[in-house]
Amino acid sequence: MLKKTATINDAAESSKKCSQCGLRNFADRKKCKRCKTDLSSPLNLTKDDSEIQGGSGELGRSTFSLAWILAALVVVLLGLFVLYMRQAPQATAAEASSDAGVTQNAVTPDTEQPAENADEKTAKSEAAATQVLVELKRFQDATERGMEFDEYDKKLTSLKSNLNSTLPSFVGHDPKDENFRQEVAAALREYTAAGNWWKTSITNSTVFTDADRNERTQKNWASARTHLTNAEKMLVR
Repeated sequence: MLKKTATINDAAESSKKCSQCGLRNFADRKKCKRCKTDLSSPLNLTKDDSEIQGGSGELGRSTFSLAWILAALVVVLLGLFVLYMRQAPQATAAEASSDAGVTQNAVTPDTEQPAENADEKTAKSEAAATQVLVELKRFQDATERGMEFDEYDKKLTSLKSNLNSTLPSFVGHDPKDENFRQEVAAALREYTAAGNWWKTSITNSTVFTDADRNERTQKNWASARTHLTNAEKMLVR
């Protein structure tokens, strides 16, 4: 039995195993009996195995290096985030302090300006009211001297324009000041009504005579003079 086992082992050692199909061929054979693979290069499999193992080692080292790089990147990002969170409250506090300073600086002059500008505003308001009265009296005088309709219409348009630019400067808030505004508005309405009636009488000259025109316009102008006189009284302090 021992002899038979030794014979088998000797045969295995003296044979050549095919690296492709695994068949054991006699030692003197050059090619595999089954797959015809060259038996003279038995180290091909070992070489391929070593290359595979080497590639696996390199892949493992590359994976390990990539993991370290990612870990380092995460640590850096976390550090930057923590630094930002620490600085954000400080920046917010600095901005709030700056805004408070700006607000304080903006409020302080405003508290002083009304006292400084009160007299100036009063003077401008009185000057505006005086100018309004001058414009109204000038127009009233023109109506009493007599003029053609085209001249009247032109002067009335100019009066309205001047009052619209001057009255906003009149900023008085006393009851008399409000009455002054109402009297001025009433006088202007009378002048406008007279102009509209005058135009109507011209357009319908076959119906209305000059006497009809004068009767209506004279009433409007008289009423306007009354409002003008009242406005002048309101302006007296």
